[in-house]
Amino acid sequence: MTQKKDAPASIPSGYDVTLLFPVLFLVGIGIVMIYSASSAIALKNFGNGYYFLKKQSMSALLGIAALAVCRHVPYRIYRYLSYVFLGMSMLFLMAVHISGFGVTAGGSTRWLQLGGVSFQPSEFARISMVIYLAYSMSKKKDFIRDFSIGFLPHVLVLGIFSMLIISQPDFGSVAILGALTWIMLYVGGARIVHLASATLVLLPFAYMFMISAAYRLRRLVSFLDPWQYPADEGYQIVHSLMAFGTGGIWGTGIGNG
Repeated sequence: MTQKKDAPASIPSGYDVTLLFPVLFLVGIGIVMIYSASSAIALKNFGNGYYFLKKQSMSALLGIAALAVCRHVPYRIYRYLSYVFLGMSMLFLMAVHISGFGVTAGGSTRWLQLGGVSFQPSEFARISMVIYLAYSMSKKKDFIRDFSIGFLPHVLVLGIFSMLIISQPDFGSVAILGALTWIMLYVGGARIVHLASATLVLLPFAYMFMISAAYRLRRLVSFLDPWQYPADEGYQIVHSLMAFGTGGIWGTGIGNG
């Protein structure tokens, strides 16, 4: 006789407890940390120490509501929406530059402002890429090791997204999207020789792009010597080191940072 495998722990509503509780726990920790780190500056700038706490809590509630709604959407429906999401992502990325809704900040145009709500199209592109890759690789699973079927089409889609995001410019999002694509292709069964060869070809171009702008070069240098740029590129690293110096690994306690 064969024994049945134990099903994942769940609550009556059908949620996976082992996934749901860590998510809610991390969201809660994030809200507490936002309040601890921002209460003083919120009181100084807005006259309300709870300003960022309320803002983060509202965003968390909206996210949890979206989670509850999406929980009841059959995941198979995303198969039919994968190309729709890809098209929407490309339109959003192009709209950043060719429409009047693009928002420029810090020398980059990475946001869209629609109806009082701003968002980064590159974030939506990331989700779209995950859905597209999952659907495409499942459809081509018998040919995933074929260069022209299992590798090249996915890399071409990545290339289109990368060019649109680079033009913002946003090299960090391109790096994350590329790493995400490579990981999914590897897990999906693509040949390592294809992934490695493409990486070797792309590395010189990535290096040239990184050093082509002074601010990106300063970011690299500041990582090695943040005290050389304490007021701009090295600001976050310097203050992170100061935080560790003051509170050690466990910190000084909530509200005392």
